[in-house]
Parts: sequence; structure tokens; C-alpha cells
Amino acid sequence: MDNRTTDTAQTVHGHSSQCWWDVARADWTCPGQRPAVVTVRETEPALVDVRDMLVVHTAMLREFRLAPAAVARVPAGSRAAARAVERHLALLCDLLHHHHAGEDELLWPALRPRLPASAVALLDEAEAQHDGIDRTLARVGESRQAWVRRADAADRDLLVAALQDLHALLAEHLDAEERLLLPLAAAYLTEQEWRAIGEAGAGSVGKRDLPLVFGMFMYEGDPEVLAAMLSGAPRVPRMLVPRIAPRIYARRAAKVHGTRRP
Repeated sequence: MDNRTTDTAQTVHGHSSQCWWDVARADWTCPGQRPAVVTVRETEPALVDVRDMLVVHTAMLREFRLAPAAVARVPAGSRAAARAVERHLALLCDLLHHHHAGEDELLWPALRPRLPASAVALLDEAEAQHDGIDRTLARVGESRQAWVRRADAADRDLLVAALQDLHALLAEHLDAEERLLLPLAAAYLTEQEWRAIGEAGAGSVGKRDLPLVFGMFMYEGDPEVLAAMLSGAPRVPRMLVPRIAPRIYARRAAKVHGTRRP
């Protein structure tokens, strides 16, 4: 893990007329006294910047909060509108699945052996929450398929209820993860380990969907963090994506939510 080193100075005594500055030593000489200034080298671990996870969480939580209303506003029998909304739901569910798979495979196993015993229970709880979210995500998937086939009111209402349950579970989980586990990840993981998690998440998104997904991130994301997330991309997409992504997301939002600014 990267370390940062800082210098701190501790005053031992006030200088008198007997003290003089030794140019060769670049320090004070104080006859009969301990050195006037003692320099202490303090080494502490450098925290990993985990703010990119907050950007992802904010976008997913917003979209899953809006999803029940997006489904509810589709008139019964309107298969075209149902397909448009279901396409967006499919993207969201895939994002959530791969996001949690990346944590299960790369984050929790790296973090667990480094945690103090008092913090392991927090990780156990997060993994249990993942299981509950996965079960509800499967229920959402089944409801999506039934709804998009018939687009009737009964299937629509079942999907709305499943999405509401999913959002409630996700909100609870992400709140706990951000308050309790991300600070531990920042303290105990290396930059390389954290970068691997982000790269796995980005790699799970199809190339056609990348501008849309980044537009979702940009809608409420910290510009400094967003720039860092793109810093490793080739020059052309690094320059182009921030220009086109917001417009692509606005078009999707208008189709799904009825407004370009949901």
C-alpha cells in the first residue's frame, strides 16, 4: 500500500544568545541544550480515492428510484412503450448485477483478511444484503418478462411492486456501504486493487451503452471524479464522451421518464 510521509516539528526550548545557526549542518547549535527542534518522521497510509463508487451508486439509486413510476405511467396494452421502458430496466439490472459481482469477486475477498475483527461483521452484513438484492433482482427480471409480453395492468403492477422492493433494499445497502465499508476500503486496499474493481465494472458495459451509462453518471456526478474515471481512456473517447453523454442520457430519460431532467 502506498504511504505518505510527513514531517512534524516539536519545540524543546527557546533559543538564547548562546545558540547559533550552523550553516554547514543547516541546524541550530545550542550549547548544553538538546537540539531546539526535533524533526519526527511520521509515516501513515495514503487513502485510496473511492469517490468513483459514490458516482456509480448515486446514478443507480436514482434510476431505480424512478423506475417504478416509469413503469406505472405506461398505459395498459401499450407494448411499444413497455418495450422502451423494459430496455432501460434491462440495462439497469445488468449494471447492478455486474456491480455487485465485482464487489463479490474483487472487493470483499481482498478486504476481509485485512479488517480488524470488530469490522468483519459489517462485511458479513453487506454480503447478506447482496443475497437479498439478488433474489429481488431475479423477481424483477421475471416480472419484466411477463410485463413486456402482454403489457397488461396486472403484470405492470407486479413489476412496480418488485421495483419498489428492490429500491428499498438497494437504498439501505448503499447507505451502509458508503458509511461503513467504503472508508475501510479506502484505508486497507491498494490503488491497484481499487482500480481493478473499476475496470471490471467498465468492462461489463457494452461499447454501445458506454456513452449512455456515462451520461447517467454525469447527471449528478462530481466533475472532478468523472474526469478521473475517464483519465485512462484513449484520447478520442476521453474528449468525445463528456460532450455526447449528457445528450444521450437526456434522450433516454425523455423516452423512459417523460422528461429530459428526471
